Amino acid sequence: MVLPLILLPLTVMSGSSPRSSQPTPLLDGLVIAVEGASREVAYTNTQAGFFYTETNAKHRTGWQGWHIFSHKMLDDYEISIDGTALSKEDAVKALVDPSQLTRIYRSGLRETVTLLDVMDALVVQLEGLSGSVISAHLLWGSGLTGRDFVTKTAGTDLLVSRSNHSARTPSENFPVWIGMRIMSGQGRARVDLEGSQRNRHFSPAGASCSTDGEAATILVVAGDTEGETVGLLNSVSAKYRELIDQRRARMERLLSETDIRTDNPRFDKAIRWALLSMDALIMNQGKKGIFAGLPWFSNYWGRDSFISLPGATLVTGRFEDAREILRSFAEWQNTDSTSSDEGRIPNLVTPTSISYNTADGTPWFVIALGEYVRQSGDTTFARQLFPAVQRAAEGTLRHHVDANGFLIHADAETWMDAVGPNGPWSPRGNRAADIQALWYRQIRTSSWLAGLLGDREAERHCGTLAEKLRENFLHTFIDSARARIYDHLNSDGTPDLQDRPNQLFALPLLSDHPALERRIFARVTRSLVYQHGVASLCQDDENFHPFHHYAPYYVQDAAYHNGIVWTWLAGPWIDQATRFGYSDLAWEVTDNMVHQILDRGGVGTLSELLDAAPRGDEREPELSGTFTQAWSLAEFLRVFYEDYLGIRVNAIEKTISVHPRLPSALHSAGARIRFGASFYDVQVSSSADADTLRVIAPPNAPEITLEGDAIFSGTERRSYRTSLQAGPTTQVVIGKDGAVEVGGDVTKPLQSMATAVPAPAPLALAVPIVRPGLKSLQGPSYRMLTHAEIKSTNPGARLICNVSDPTFDDVGTGKYVYPAIPQLKPGSLDITSFRVTVDERNAYFHMKFRTLSDPGWHPEYGFQLTYVAVAIRTDNAATDHQRAVGMNSGYTLPPEFAFDRIVYVGGGVRVADASGKVLAEYSPVAGDERNPLGNVANAAIEFAVPLDLLAPPGADWRFTVLVGAQDDHGGAGIGEFRTVAKTASEWVGGGKRFPDESNIYDSLVH
Repeated sequence: MVLPLILLPLTVMSGSSPRSSQPTPLLDGLVIAVEGASREVAYTNTQAGFFYTETNAKHRTGWQGWHIFSHKMLDDYEISIDGTALSKEDAVKALVDPSQLTRIYRSGLRETVTLLDVMDALVVQLEGLSGSVISAHLLWGSGLTGRDFVTKTAGTDLLVSRSNHSARTPSENFPVWIGMRIMSGQGRARVDLEGSQRNRHFSPAGASCSTDGEAATILVVAGDTEGETVGLLNSVSAKYRELIDQRRARMERLLSETDIRTDNPRFDKAIRWALLSMDALIMNQGKKGIFAGLPWFSNYWGRDSFISLPGATLVTGRFEDAREILRSFAEWQNTDSTSSDEGRIPNLVTPTSISYNTADGTPWFVIALGEYVRQSGDTTFARQLFPAVQRAAEGTLRHHVDANGFLIHADAETWMDAVGPNGPWSPRGNRAADIQALWYRQIRTSSWLAGLLGDREAERHCGTLAEKLRENFLHTFIDSARARIYDHLNSDGTPDLQDRPNQLFALPLLSDHPALERRIFARVTRSLVYQHGVASLCQDDENFHPFHHYAPYYVQDAAYHNGIVWTWLAGPWIDQATRFGYSDLAWEVTDNMVHQILDRGGVGTLSELLDAAPRGDEREPELSGTFTQAWSLAEFLRVFYEDYLGIRVNAIEKTISVHPRLPSALHSAGARIRFGASFYDVQVSSSADADTLRVIAPPNAPEITLEGDAIFSGTERRSYRTSLQAGPTTQVVIGKDGAVEVGGDVTKPLQSMATAVPAPAPLALAVPIVRPGLKSLQGPSYRMLTHAEIKSTNPGARLICNVSDPTFDDVGTGKYVYPAIPQLKPGSLDITSFRVTVDERNAYFHMKFRTLSDPGWHPEYGFQLTYVAVAIRTDNAATDHQRAVGMNSGYTLPPEFAFDRIVYVGGGVRVADASGKVLAEYSPVAGDERNPLGNVANAAIEFAVPLDLLAPPGADWRFTVLVGAQDDHGGAGIGEFRTVAKTASEWVGGGKRFPDESNIYDSLVH
């Protein structure tokens, strides 16, 4: 529904507090009650920390806990009352709002958890206590012992540090000490330094306090030194209630300043939650930026940041945040003129590393900068960052452009970037359609900025490049007969025919061909857009993967961009749907996102992904990926402002455009928008008596031009243009019959023009179907080993190999050092013994290490980040032999140890022959953690391999065991050896003197 107009300039506000506070706090109306099945919830401190937990259940994943600077500081805490541990499962209800979580227990006890703003401090308030002594223990993962910690007392405060992290360093720049204090009125507190195993966790120490009344407070803080930690405990204990109030007041102010409201209470609640969930991801981890998503993307990604920037900051008027985020990435830009990455904005910035391996982060940066300047009018900042804009274009032109003006890139340098041991899971050739569309927008924006700043030569040059690119794109990428845009060109110039959503980004290049635009949009909608979102690959494609996780048949990254739904893609699709008159169809997708925010998954947020289709008897597709994702939330917010309300602000031209495209499900909608330093209210409403648009200007607002259109009965569009300024009430009404009524003081006459509007053709969303015989669900061609097979044991099996290896020799060919990731514990690549026994059925492998690591990312593995290759020479004359170990090992065996069978151990077990053919594989699944492949408690990896995959055992079998760091490329699965370079970085080992040295840290032979 698109609405006629009333324009009312009224005196409201200007500055940061546009309206007096609401009588009832808006936060109170956002409480979500969780009963029964638990939901995930996370809170950030707006700096570098977040706390991720369950509403009313034990932690389900190793990612849950308290994280600071991308490092998990603490798994959890356990509270006991009179010696009885409080179980989260006993919480009959959880009340969640964007500032804090409250659990209500059967006993009436209320536990409220708040992560404070700015500082590294967690406050746990207890009300309704009935015991005499309350105690608390800090919890870390299993496999740790007291030797892994340093515990101290500071009066009645407990201080705990990891023994391998005694000082903050550039590679371990997270805090050193955790401090805990328990307070209960005048109750007496004491510290217990005795370590204990507490269910799945280890606690190095705890504290207790006699209760004085029915309330108690537990403070947990983190600091770089003992003194700083105690000082923070003192500071927080003196004013934690005030700090909690300040956190809530900040959120209340943000809700009030944006003032989003419609006549749909569920939508209002969802979009306000989305606003604050998005705000929670705007962080200051070293510099201002946006966390891409939680829990594992607690860092800054260039692509994600600038796709998110308009919805996260610009439409809500947070220009200061936008400016600082843009400045951060401009300072991280690659300025090395000899590098092929010259001019690129980083793909990824972590606390300890920067990488530039993306082709689209830079265009998104320039486009976002242009939008910031257009909406804020900040030409001073435009001039400051224009050198970065020029460098971005010049670097691309120097290193990455072909004769047609197309931007050339690597196979995995687009947003579809998942890579496995065998290369990209979704190869995009070297000229993807979306990259060309973004490159076009980048140089168009560069031209506009150059003109704005008076650089006419750069304006003309970029404009010419853009038109050449557009002309060649239309000639090369468009299949008008089939109404599609080729997804990409392969390196040989042939077009890829897969049906993917990247066509949506290129549609604006067809603006001179509106009929073809509509046909392509309709085709994309029918093949790729479900009610729950936009799929990454058409379900008719032979490579379609309907489910993200489908172990053991494929690893999750195989499906990442090959069928499953990406929530953020709803944004660019809704842009086009509302433009072509399908607002009601767009609302079906929006309403499903409202359902997710309020009823599913992480409380009050949107996930990164969903399965393409429900499984089995399930009614809805499963959520997947990060449980809260920045660009998902940002696009949900942006389309409300830009598509449904239809608002565009141009502070450079002093114009506000309003083109409402409300769906019939909404009869009224409004929000506050920022124009320079002023805030305007925009209100759209529809009733039986009148349809109206009101724009309310603040006092002393400059005169601006207000323009837009309204559609009547789906057949006529009436455009309008008038001036707007603060002053006496001015009203302009465009009636349903097309009549124009002007009242009050109008400084310039209304200009109005009516045009016919064709009714949109019928169009329906795709219906997800899991076709019988789908290739991705059939499993691999080789044998899949079961957990029962791989964990078979026989203590009486015959010994054929038993080798010990020295400790502390995990230094490779020289002085290798581990990657800087703190999750990889020293000794995890140091094998100390290897034993093989056999019986008539199996060979049993037993490996011991100095230690093993278990970050908790995949509990079904039992360990992670260690990778082993066991090369076996059985001397079977009927088989060939191989010396190259493969799997990025860089290792070649001596001739006498050439193998005919090899066993790789990482995220599972794989058996292959000398030709590299996989004979069998074990892929762990949920539940296998009860008896996992590896065990950090005894630093052992133990498994069995059926002898029919090897050969009849003999005393002459020869073994070579190679150990390195595991790299599964973030997508799980068996993985491969992690690269070692000259200098270590976060995920890459160091110490390699020559490029041809291997990536092996330790080895033994038999």
